[in-house]
Amino acid sequence: MHGVKRVIVFCLLIVILPSILITIPLYLRKILFADVVYEVAESDIIEIKDGISSIFCEKHSLRMDINFNAFQIRNKPTISTHQKHIRLKKSMTLPDDTLEYWGFYLLRGAHVKLKFCSRYEGSRILVVKGGRTLNTCGLLDHNKNKYGANFLDSKINVFYEDIKELDPSPSPPAAEDTEEKTSNKTKKEYFKNLKNQRKIDLDEEENHAEEDTSDDDENPKTRLKRDHVYERKYSHGGNAQNFTEDESTSISSFENGLFECYDGNILLAEGFPPQQNCSDPHYLENGSQRMVTVHEVTEDGYYYYIFYSDNDLVKNDIHAIFDIYKPTFQYHSNSSGTQGCVNSTNCSFPIGFMSDEIVIVEIPTRDGIEHEEDDIAKLYSKCHPRTYVYAIFPISVLILILSCAFL
Repeated sequence: MHGVKRVIVFCLLIVILPSILITIPLYLRKILFADVVYEVAESDIIEIKDGISSIFCEKHSLRMDINFNAFQIRNKPTISTHQKHIRLKKSMTLPDDTLEYWGFYLLRGAHVKLKFCSRYEGSRILVVKGGRTLNTCGLLDHNKNKYGANFLDSKINVFYEDIKELDPSPSPPAAEDTEEKTSNKTKKEYFKNLKNQRKIDLDEEENHAEEDTSDDDENPKTRLKRDHVYERKYSHGGNAQNFTEDESTSISSFENGLFECYDGNILLAEGFPPQQNCSDPHYLENGSQRMVTVHEVTEDGYYYYIFYSDNDLVKNDIHAIFDIYKPTFQYHSNSSGTQGCVNSTNCSFPIGFMSDEIVIVEIPTRDGIEHEEDDIAKLYSKCHPRTYVYAIFPISVLILILSCAFL
């Protein structure tokens, strides 16, 4: 029996344990702490932590084909009082019972001023709070949901704005200066308004039917390994591009389906009247009167602005201008000159042993930007191995083999 134990111990020391000690560093280097590729877009702010360890990595390097900012800090970034202004001009042509949406990740304290108009009757806007990906409940394909919707408490005001009364200051307007229509209407009031708006002049609709195609084809792409997101590029989707003339979903079914799908998450549901001169986004800047909503964000999250059409006679042209005022992060002051990179394509940070630093990467956004294509770029993150830590494993193998001499 004593000889059997010696054989078992010998096998453990010579075969099994050395194999484990050789496999562990290979697994750590090639799999757990391998190079990571992130898909990012303009205005993204993310924490880079995948594939990085303060024990097994002595240096963290980042590389992109475009310029980016990166900072190594000890604590989570704080929100500063400075706000960044982003302007997006969007145009869409919506057939009956179709929708397009624009989604944004907004922090508490952000302001969104949205100007919009439509060429024909039947245009609607729905603002909902959702998850990272908008749940459409199958409405992009087919919809037979029932009536019903609950509204969230929100700070969204709807009003008409006269171009002559505009303040040239770029700061977001205060809610007190508006002729308000509260967004948390009851279902009964909202659908009563819709019924009144549907009494349209059919002859006028047919005479002014113009099928302009001005859609922005911006298909969202999936980000890889995005656990900690501080800010992200807007998302865009809808089913207007997939519309076919033989679709026969009823008006009430589609609209009721929207309310059923976003039940409890609706911040605003509003119809807006047609304007004959609404032909492009420039009308919203130069026209005498336009519909405006002001959204004051009180909670971090993903917010979606859904435009849809309820007009079975013509395709509806809708134009919108988003003026978004986003809070910025105050992490620049926390980084020394050697721990921050600004407008660089390559950046490296030393990693202290058992340290708690985090790396924040920011893809710059120009203030006042009007439109950008879905320019997804790749960010490469690399962990440079800490040599003396990995050296422990082969040294342990040698010690095990030498210990067999004393068996």
